[in-house]
Amino acid sequence: MKEDSRKPQSNARLFSQSKALEAAFRVLARRDHTRRELIRKLRRKGFGRQAIDGALQRCRELGYLDDAKTARVMAGRLAGKGYGPLRIRQALKQKGLEDGLVEKTMADGDEEEAQVHAARKALEKKAPRLRRESDPWKRRQIAYRFLAGRGFPSAIINQALDDI
Repeated sequence: MKEDSRKPQSNARLFSQSKALEAAFRVLARRDHTRRELIRKLRRKGFGRQAIDGALQRCRELGYLDDAKTARVMAGRLAGKGYGPLRIRQALKQKGLEDGLVEKTMADGDEEEAQVHAARKALEKKAPRLRRESDPWKRRQIAYRFLAGRGFPSAIINQALDDI
C-alpha cells in the first residue's frame, strides 16, 4: 500500500517538473535570462525547489540557459548604447551574475583605447548642449558629469575630454 502512495507523488513531482520546464521555456523564449533571474521568476509562479532545479538542469543541457553568453550579450548591448565599464559591471551584477563571471566578461572588452572611443562617441549625443555653453570650464564639467553618469572611469573621461 505504501508503494501506491509513492507512485502518485512521484507522478505529481514529474508533472510539476514538466510544468516548470514549460514555464522556463516561455520565459527564455522572450529573451536570455541569467540563472538567478530564471529561478526568481519560477519561484514567483509557485514552483518548488526540485521542479526548478530540474528545469534549470534541462535548460542548461539544451543550451537555453548560459550565464556566460547572457553576460557577453548584455555587456555588448549596453556598450553599444554608450555605457561605460563601471555601469556595465553594475548592470551585470544586478542581474545576479557571479563576480568571477562579471570580471571575466569585463576583461574581454577592457581595452583603454576602445573605452576612450566609446566615451567620445557617447559625447556626440551631448554635443548640442556642449556647443551652447560658452565657458570652457563649464562645458568640461557638463561633459565630465555626463560620462561619469554613463559609467566611464575618470582616467578614460579625462582622455576623452582632451579634445574638448
